[in-house]
Amino acid sequence: MTQATQVTGEAGYILHVRPWRDTSLLLEVLLRESGRRGVIARGARSNVKQRGRLQPFRPLWFDLTGRGELAQLREVEEMRVLPPLQGRALICGYYLNELLMRLLPRDDANPALFDEYTQAVDALACGTKEAPVLRGFEKALLELLGWAPDWSMSEDGQAIQAGLFYRIDTEQGIMSCLPHAPEAVAGLSLLHLAAQNFDAAVSTRDIRLVLHRLLAPHLGSKPLQSRELLKLSFAVK
Repeated sequence: MTQATQVTGEAGYILHVRPWRDTSLLLEVLLRESGRRGVIARGARSNVKQRGRLQPFRPLWFDLTGRGELAQLREVEEMRVLPPLQGRALICGYYLNELLMRLLPRDDANPALFDEYTQAVDALACGTKEAPVLRGFEKALLELLGWAPDWSMSEDGQAIQAGLFYRIDTEQGIMSCLPHAPEAVAGLSLLHLAAQNFDAAVSTRDIRLVLHRLLAPHLGSKPLQSRELLKLSFAVK
């Protein structure tokens, strides 16, 4: 039986938009209570006012209806005004969207993840330093999707020690290792990660490696375009 869609006044963001047929747009949206959805905005390309609203990183209210895999956009209203993302912040925003497009299945509601995304977009729009925003969102994404280890304990049940070294096994978790082992990270960095201390310069590289290592099996072999842009233009820190 085809599932009916009826969404009224639900908070959401557009993750991706592309032309569809002659005058319409095909949207991927993230809704707080309904999850990621595919949405057709009929006639939106010829509706200047609506087309202007249908942009990523704008907090919106959505009314949707219809049956089948793709919902129909009935109404969309701006929830509040944010400064537009520009430059590096814009690329970082696309990185967040690409992670969600790649990792979050459709129709899988996750209000806590929606709230994390909202906080991250707000921070980027307000000029917050980008790297801590990205690391915080990556950590929350791993935790809320059930892919994160216990940050404060190794797989043998021992508490992480600041002066020791560890490696990340994507199946077994955090494992102790020698300082010069491939992919070794400092215990201090893991403690900073557990405490969400993303500004500690000594741990910046290790924290990024740990989070990207844990995300990699779920992202597959195809590179993230936004991550490549960050590497080419500024290099993610």
